[in-house]
Amino acid sequence: MEQDFRKKTFRGAKIEDLILELEKLSSLCEEKSKSSDQLERQRFYEGMAIAYTTIAVKLKGDFDYIEPKVIDELYSSVEKTSIPNNIRNTQHVETCSFCRRSKEEVGELAMGPGVSICSECLEFGAEVIKSQSTEI
Repeated sequence: MEQDFRKKTFRGAKIEDLILELEKLSSLCEEKSKSSDQLERQRFYEGMAIAYTTIAVKLKGDFDYIEPKVIDELYSSVEKTSIPNNIRNTQHVETCSFCRRSKEEVGELAMGPGVSICSECLEFGAEVIKSQSTEI
C-alpha cells in the first residue's frame, strides 16, 4: 500500500517537472521565433511552441482531448499573424493585404510600409468608416 502511494507521489512530481520543462521550451521557441529572420525558422519555432504548450496544458488536465479542428485553427491563426521579421517597413507588398488578390488581378495598389490595398478594399473601408461615423 505504501509503495503505491510513493509511486503516485513520485509520478506526480515527475509530471510537474515535465510541465515546467515544456513551458520553458515553449518560451524558448517563442523567443527563437521572434529573433529569427528566416520565415521557415519562425514558423518551425512557432509550431513547436504551440506543441509544447498543448502538451503542458494536457498534462495539467485542463482538457481531456484535442479535436483536429483545433489544431487546424491554431495553424491558420499562426499563418495569418506570422510576419517574417526580415520584412522591412519600406518593403512593398505586391498583393492587397486585405483581399489577397495580386496587382495583376486588381490593378494599381496603394502601398504603405509592408502593406498594400486595392481600390475595391479601399472603397469598402471608406464606406465602413463612413457608416460608423454616422452611428456615433
